[in-house]
Amino acid sequence: MKISRRALLRGAGVAVALPFLDAMRPQRASAAPADPKRFVAFFVPNGTDPGAWHPRTAGPLSAEGLTPALVDMKGFAAEREWPAGDPIWSDVTMVSDVDHQVICSEIHSPAMALCAHTDGGGQSVPRKATLDQYLADHIAAETPYRSINVSPTGDTAVTQGFTSFRDGGQVEDAFRDPARLFDTLFSNLGDPSEGMDDIRRRRASVLDWVREDARRLNQRLGAADRARVEQHLESVFELEKQIQSTTQSSCTVPGEPPRGLDLHGKFKQMIDLGLLALTCDLTRVLVLQYSNSWGLDFAGYDLPDGVGDWSDHFISHKLGDRDRATDLDGLPQAEAMRIANARVVQTSRFKVRRFAYLLNAMKAATTATGNLLDESLVLYTSENGDGDSHGRKNMPIMLAGHVGGFQTGRAVRANNAPTGGLHCSIINYFGVELSKYGDPASGPIAGL
Repeated sequence: MKISRRALLRGAGVAVALPFLDAMRPQRASAAPADPKRFVAFFVPNGTDPGAWHPRTAGPLSAEGLTPALVDMKGFAAEREWPAGDPIWSDVTMVSDVDHQVICSEIHSPAMALCAHTDGGGQSVPRKATLDQYLADHIAAETPYRSINVSPTGDTAVTQGFTSFRDGGQVEDAFRDPARLFDTLFSNLGDPSEGMDDIRRRRASVLDWVREDARRLNQRLGAADRARVEQHLESVFELEKQIQSTTQSSCTVPGEPPRGLDLHGKFKQMIDLGLLALTCDLTRVLVLQYSNSWGLDFAGYDLPDGVGDWSDHFISHKLGDRDRATDLDGLPQAEAMRIANARVVQTSRFKVRRFAYLLNAMKAATTATGNLLDESLVLYTSENGDGDSHGRKNMPIMLAGHVGGFQTGRAVRANNAPTGGLHCSIINYFGVELSKYGDPASGPIAGL
């Protein structure tokens, strides 16, 4: 039995996409398309402390050899909305010595984080397509969404609130509200807010509308596909419950507005929704921007060394900068520097744990050929390498996934190759053979 890859579960004006199933594969092997290849970019601001981040030597990674900023790759406990994480060190390849300073002339420009072409010393906005958009041209195929870009930051300045651009500096808009993203992805209405608001007023689940269609479909599927559909619908149901709990119903007289999710809670929901979109083959390109350069803080988290009292940006500057954590000003220099260094390690560890959540969720998302992480290449990056000095000559780059046979569990040195060398390597794994890429142009990084 063959069903369309664009098949939807429908009911009362609502449609829910299906994950990729065995039953969607062509029955004749000769007509079988290549399995989907997916790209995910994960952006965090303010770089790191390179000395506490990068592995000491190139070669295999090991749990015992992880640097202070990477120790949570061995696993970690739950914190607030984020569940405990399994080890990911064997799922990641660390890349050091990538030179992004020749690309981006401004000290803080998330807009340039996925760009490998110089801004020419002008406004730091990409003049050529960012990596995600270049790949979308080659791997989006007939997916409903060429790419999906999300960011919980409310900053809409072109250099701060966006990380995805087409040629000529054309910005790709970003979803900033998880509820709007949910409605767009999982409703087939022309205006996703209208019908979905009506559903919310009745406090009914989207899945209530499609259960009968799902029951009929399951009668036509094999055991493995039935399990995938059930897992997928359960994920949609759990996400909808989370979003409904933070979206006020319009059918009652409101009292004092409830406090909504903060940046972290929104970002987690956006990760979950983005991964559902990948699993359903609604898109094959996902860009996740945690924050702009200024808005990330850690209030509400039980972190040591006073990290919760300051923004990530102020912590990144350690001592002596105008934008710094001033509570260290009266301490002896050595003690102040010890605490300042420890804080940057803590914020770097926090960001690694969020990346680990993404990778673990991708491993848990089953597909017809394995899991989502196996079918993807995931890039972790920032706008700066050294958050204190704003240096961009040694960027905090991580790669994960196995598209094109990519190998993880290792550390690779780029030997000061420009960002184009990193992007050339990534693009080649998607089957687009390039000898050079970027401006300044570079071939793929040796050994990557």
